[in-house]
Amino acid sequence: MERVIKVDEARCLKCGWCVRDCASFALRMNSRRIPEYKEDGAEMCHECQHCMAICPAGAISIGGLNPDNSELSGYGNSADLLKLIKSRRSFRHYKYESVPPEKIEKIKEMLAYPPTGVNFQGLHYSVVGTKEKMDEIRSLSYKKLYGVDGDLPVIKQILKMYQGGQDVIFRKATSMVIVCVDENMVAPDCEMIDPIIAMSYLELYAQSLELGTLWNHQAVRLFKLVPDVVPLLKIPEGYKIAYVMLLGVPAVKYKRTVQKEVSSFTII
Repeated sequence: MERVIKVDEARCLKCGWCVRDCASFALRMNSRRIPEYKEDGAEMCHECQHCMAICPAGAISIGGLNPDNSELSGYGNSADLLKLIKSRRSFRHYKYESVPPEKIEKIKEMLAYPPTGVNFQGLHYSVVGTKEKMDEIRSLSYKKLYGVDGDLPVIKQILKMYQGGQDVIFRKATSMVIVCVDENMVAPDCEMIDPIIAMSYLELYAQSLELGTLWNHQAVRLFKLVPDVVPLLKIPEGYKIAYVMLLGVPAVKYKRTVQKEVSSFTII
């Protein structure tokens, strides 16, 4: 995004909310009470679009974006959201069906919105889009795993179970999302936080689309052990795998939420 602020002066209410809410302190009001970048404001700007989002009159455009094309903010129903959170499950049984392309597109749209440190937009997502491509990755992964040190007890057990028809790494899922990060661009100390936040958003949103998910550290370890598989994931140069989330059409349906209480909680 080009760091250019434009103000429709006919719309501007001169309220100053854009300046007060700017997270990077990049804006100021000029002598006519019109917001503008400070002298070094363009360099300070995080491109977070707070100024455009908060403007009550839709007078501010950043990077050529038209505020009239933004949706009006909505925060949904808190009871429905809590029910979704309570209903969230880890899925380990999937139908042998590709995830519908329209749902992949919805996930792609959503993944532009999870928060990141200083609005870092450098995460990359590789999404396995068909069951055939997932089968190719699964087959090569186990094939290469046979070449890893056979004395490792965990690997021996995984391969023994695979020979018996159990896919304990990929759980026979027909898709997965690999989130990657450019460690040279990400904000300090956010190289793992940003990807995990994104996966948390993905998990809840995917389940609202009636898709199953599974946090998969086994696959993260696998791709380190068998790097020959990684080219199939089409990860751009300079990016490192941060986490893997399995995705697929669930073969099971959970009928009710579980019952939990927070384990430790202090009001200060």
